[in-house]
This record gives sequence, structure tokens and C-alpha cells, in this order.
Amino acid sequence: MEFSLLLGQPEKTEAMKAGIARHAVLEEEVVKRVKVRIRTVEDVWALKFMNFMTGVNQLLSDGGLTRELPLVGYVEGVWMVGVVDEIRMPVNETQKNPTLLDIKTRVQATVPSEPQRRNGMLQLMCYKYLWDSLAADKFPTGQFFDFFSLNPNCILSEEIRANSVKSGFPAETLDDLVRYFRNTCRILPPAYDQLLLRYELQEDHSFISEDQFSYDSDWLKGQIQSSLQFWQGEREAKYAPEEERWKCKFCKFASVCPINASPTGKPM
Repeated sequence: MEFSLLLGQPEKTEAMKAGIARHAVLEEEVVKRVKVRIRTVEDVWALKFMNFMTGVNQLLSDGGLTRELPLVGYVEGVWMVGVVDEIRMPVNETQKNPTLLDIKTRVQATVPSEPQRRNGMLQLMCYKYLWDSLAADKFPTGQFFDFFSLNPNCILSEEIRANSVKSGFPAETLDDLVRYFRNTCRILPPAYDQLLLRYELQEDHSFISEDQFSYDSDWLKGQIQSSLQFWQGEREAKYAPEEERWKCKFCKFASVCPINASPTGKPM
């Protein structure tokens, strides 16, 4: 991440492009995308809130399924945004909470390593944290407008306003949509504590494995706090631990990394 910030993001690999394309196909199976022109940053956020509310309505309907749902929330003192691959409502009467699922595509038909699983687990736990915060009505509206330098009374573009009417929540301003958004969040149940990671082969989208694990709030907060120490300049970036140096084979910055310039494999 530090190298990306200093030297620029590396180009997307073919595997990354294939993964993005696969997620677009999965989304099209349950959500019809409509192109909308935007002119202001308020329009951008209005579109995110509209997509969220449309997705929630779809989730709570008879289908009980939505994909590519945008989330935003205040986590450990910072704003976090993300997009959940898939959310399913339970099909039995004993479980009332939606299940969050993330879909990972793999070049080889192999079960992922523990570090890869760990990254996926962290991502999904962050999504559950965001979802549960919204369901608990913990969305600080005033801080949101201030942090992102948004004008709540900005009149939205004509296309955004027209689409808000079609979607069932007519709005003139961003503040109008945020009010609808808050009301939608209040009807949400917390997410199920069991989260799902599904792995499929990129070549033919065949199933490889599914990893179910429990939400661990203490572990998640520890991971978030460690990350924030880096982002807030309280610690240096860490090198991959010795047992995970295989990652360097796939890193675009391996040639400029001090860990690889040292014959002992330790930073110089």
C-alpha cells in the first residue's frame, strides 16, 4: 500500500480483470443497471444511497437476494465504504438475519492459503460491522456531510431526481435521500454471525470451495486499529512475514522493496 501511494497503483492483472468481469455478470443476474449522468459530488453520493435502498428493497422482497450492495459507515473514528458481493435472506424460519457472502475467483482450482482466507475474512467482517452499524441507526449525518464536504441542500441533477421518483423515494436534495436512507436502515435486522466466502474457478466459474466462519468483533477491531496506526502515521508499514514471502512473487513492487535487496531477507 505504501508503494502504491508513493509510486502509483500498478496496472490491473488479467486475473483481476477477469474477477471484475465475473462480478459484473453476477450483478446483472439480479440487478438491472441504468446509466445515469452525474454533475456533482452530491449526485455521486445520491446514487450510492439510491443503489443501497433499491438493493435492500430487493433483499426484503420475495427473492431474498441482492448483489453489489454499497455500504458506508463510521468505524472506529473513520469513514469506511465498501460493496458487498451478495446478501441472502434466510430460507428457514429459525434464522431471521441476512447472510453476507463474498465471491472470490481463482486462476487455479485450489483451496486458498490461510493468508488469502484471512484477507477475505477481514473484508467480510468489515462489511458486517458496517451493516450492523446502519441497522442500529448509527449513521452520524452531520459528520458525514462535513467530512465529505457535501451540501445537504444541493439540488440533485434532473436525471437523479427522475430516477429517485421511479425508485419510490422522490427527492430534490441529497438531504432528502439521506432521510430515506436512514429510514431504510431502521428496518434492517443485524447480519447473521456466520459469514461465507465462496471460491470459484475463473476459467469456467465452477465451484471450488466455500468457507463459513464466525464474526469475531475483537479480532476485527484489532485489525482495524492496526491499519489505522499506519494510515495515521503512528507506525511504519510492515513487511510480509517470513512464512508469507511467497507473496513477493506476485508483487509489482518486489524489485524496489528493501526486503528483496537484502541477501538475508531482512530490511536494510
